[in-house]
Amino acid sequence: MDLVELITNSVSILTNDNDFYISELIIDENNFGNIVVILKSNYGICVRFIKDRGDCWSEIGFLNEWYFLEDVCCAIGINIVPSSTDLEKMITDLSHLIKKNMLLIIKSFDAKNHKKTQAKIKEIARKRAMNMFDLDQ
Repeated sequence: MDLVELITNSVSILTNDNDFYISELIIDENNFGNIVVILKSNYGICVRFIKDRGDCWSEIGFLNEWYFLEDVCCAIGINIVPSSTDLEKMITDLSHLIKKNMLLIIKSFDAKNHKKTQAKIKEIARKRAMNMFDLDQ
């Protein structure tokens, strides 16, 4: 199985029901095997899986802003599994997590809730940055 098939299979939990579709799949073999997979939905929410220099992470996009999936989950009360350095495992695990919590994620970014959700996410990101530099909060 080639890398494109592997990624396509890994996101299939999100794409099989047409909740999401793959809008971009970039595999850059010249730069450490970097990979970016972007999924878009009809709900205005996007998901991005990234592998950059061996690190893997995922982000949720809304209104042209991207947020770490971990921050989004924390802000809306979803327990998240730790990310993996194995891209296939990370994409598969987080795709299942997103699918399981799809209604809550959509509701968190709807017209009524998105500003409150974004403020919570930004506060979580600020606290993480402060902790990284061991600054008082």
